[in-house]
Amino acid sequence: ACHDTLDRLARMLKADGDQRPIGQLRTQVLADLIQRPWDTRPAVTAHLQITATLAALAGRSTEAGEVHGLPITAAHLRELLAGFDALGLRTPEGGTTTVGLTDDAGALLATATLDRLRRLARRGCPDHPGADGGARDCRCAVLDRPEPVDRYQPSAAQQTFVHTRDRTCRFPTCGQRVGWADADHVLPHARGGATDCADLCCLCRSHHRL
Repeated sequence: ACHDTLDRLARMLKADGDQRPIGQLRTQVLADLIQRPWDTRPAVTAHLQITATLAALAGRSTEAGEVHGLPITAAHLRELLAGFDALGLRTPEGGTTTVGLTDDAGALLATATLDRLRRLARRGCPDHPGADGGARDCRCAVLDRPEPVDRYQPSAAQQTFVHTRDRTCRFPTCGQRVGWADADHVLPHARGGATDCADLCCLCRSHHRL
């Protein structure tokens, strides 16, 4: 009955002259029925995790990216992110944006909000004296992974880092998205495990309890 309703509404749009494929129209109808853009209730936001290289976003590479772990072409990425900051991206009202910085091998180095990146950039210097010699004398602000905390519950910064790094539940063959995952101590906290990003990983609630 639900599919038939979507199909009928999509075909009504088609009959009114919408040239998009029928599958795309069904998707649009479903999105409208769920999100109800005509409704006056308070808006909600979703957690959308996008993984892409800066080169792909800037148009210097055709490397594909991911949205919630699903592959998406570089062209689709640029279209999706057409508004963010220097590249056009903008944070939705009431939402937040977290940027994950990785090395060339893809290992996560740090996470930060766009506002924090701007603050760090303003505090930095343009020359970085001493950087080539190994000793950093410029005292520029440096991004790094969050510091350990002396308690069982990870900090908000650690939660963001671990969820951004792991993307899914780390239990073999699970793949549950991190939005439904806990930050679990690999070496149990009760046995001396530190609340540190190196000793935390994402596990869905079922595998965390297991």
